[in-house]
Parts: sequence; structure tokens; C-alpha cells
Amino acid sequence: MPLFFSSIGLMTGFTVIFPLLGIITLPAAVMIVVSIINGDISFIDEEMNAIIIEEE
Repeated sequence: MPLFFSSIGLMTGFTVIFPLLGIITLPAAVMIVVSIINGDISFIDEEMNAIIIEEE
């Protein structure tokens, strides 16, 4: 019986958690991608870029 109840608990837990993770992480991922496209998030160090421009 303990194995039966633990399997029921795991199935119920995963069934509840996965939609919540999707609802939370999908908009966050979309906002990160939009921020990268808009230039709010940049992977280029602005200080190094300025040094390179000054040297040319």
C-alpha cells in the first residue's frame, strides 16, 4: 500500500507542478528574448566596446 500511495502522490504532484512551471517560465522566457532583441540585455561589455572604438 505505501508504494501505491506514493505513486499516486507523485502523479498528482507532477500533474499540478508542470502546468504551473509552464505558466511561470514561458512569459519569463519570452520577456528575456524580447529584452535581448530590444537591446536591454547585452552580452557585449560596454566599457570594452568603448576602448576598442577609441583605439581605432
